[in-house]
Amino acid sequence: VSVGFDSGGLLVEVLAQVGDRVQAGDVLPRVDDTNARSQVKQAELNVTQAQLQLAKLLEDPSAAELASAQASLASAQATLESRLTPATSQDTAAARQSLLSAQQNLAALLAGPSAEDVTSAEADLKLAEITVQSAQTDYDKVSWRPEVGQLPQSAALQQATLGYEKAKAAYDTKVMGATDSAISAARANVAQAQSQLDTLLSGSSDQDVAAAQASVDQAQAQLDALQAGTSSVDLELAQINVEQAQDSLQTAQTQLQNTELTAPITGTVLTVDASVGERVGATAFITLADLEQPMLEVYLDETDLDNVGVDYEADVVFDALPDQTFTGHVTQVDPQLTTSNGTTVLRTVMQLDTDSFTKPQVLPIGLNASVDVIGGRATQSLLVPVEALREISPGQYAVFVVENGEPTLHMVQVGLMDFTYAEIVSGLSQGDVVTTGIVATN
Repeated sequence: VSVGFDSGGLLVEVLAQVGDRVQAGDVLPRVDDTNARSQVKQAELNVTQAQLQLAKLLEDPSAAELASAQASLASAQATLESRLTPATSQDTAAARQSLLSAQQNLAALLAGPSAEDVTSAEADLKLAEITVQSAQTDYDKVSWRPEVGQLPQSAALQQATLGYEKAKAAYDTKVMGATDSAISAARANVAQAQSQLDTLLSGSSDQDVAAAQASVDQAQAQLDALQAGTSSVDLELAQINVEQAQDSLQTAQTQLQNTELTAPITGTVLTVDASVGERVGATAFITLADLEQPMLEVYLDETDLDNVGVDYEADVVFDALPDQTFTGHVTQVDPQLTTSNGTTVLRTVMQLDTDSFTKPQVLPIGLNASVDVIGGRATQSLLVPVEALREISPGQYAVFVVENGEPTLHMVQVGLMDFTYAEIVSGLSQGDVVTTGIVATN
């Protein structure tokens, strides 16, 4: 069996070497699983999110959600009412005052700090500096005491330090003037105040009223949906999302499992054609074999079709082990002929009998052997050389027996016969002298 990864990757570990015996399910190599683990984690999060969404739809809306929806509707209705109601003189006056304040603030920022402001900030900074120096002097007098952190001198120094930092920040602000961001914010405030005043003076446009009405409609729809509960369609869609997320998780888990290549059978590793650090694809690169089943693939001439069958015995001599004869039996005869080296042959499969092994051994894959298929067996039989037989008619044989120096024809019944000898069932006795036509033979 040749095995490989479904999609491949970078080999990070090879646990089996040539010659190792492995059990079915043992991990052989591993590829980098960083991406696969990340996909599993993301898929798990997606499942959790889909399940939470489904659970939320199954729950009734809380009092807080209803209150929020009602507040949104009330706010939208108030905005619509303000768009439909003309502005009063008080509203216009307040808007004018807001615009004036924003313009004054912008002008002050653009003009920068006055000399009096800088002088005042500088005086505050010097006073804060003197206060810190005085507090530091008082603190130094008691700093040797273990409980100095709880003494009033420590608190006074901390307070003086904070005052100094605040004065320093105020002084820096006065000296540096307004920042670009502060000026930009002030300009935006002026523009917003002007827009509000213009809106009050001109009244709400049709577009403003339509937008406010749309907000009311949307808020009302949200409140109605909460009060009515979740529809069956939404629940079904949420359930589908859960199932899809679970399917994606299962796929991701399968991809993670596929980063390990396991042995499909119990057997011996024959080849490993990759090593750690190599990138492998879907091509098989490890081969296993079950060497505990000593099977032979045997090719016979098609003319021997009537001399072989399932359970026929066989004697086997391997080229590598010429002094040992193994026994076996035929387990399979192919139902059709095949071609080997340009010759039409009959393919059979034989299994060796393990009790015929002279010592415990495992035969390597690919050994060549000579095989004798035993079509029949006879023991304690009377034999004559096949050259002594004379075929009188199909299946009828005779031999010349030498009697008183002269050959005499005797009809015989022949049993098993191979290329060398023939079994004589009747018509001869042991010790009779027969002739092959060339020389007399016992």
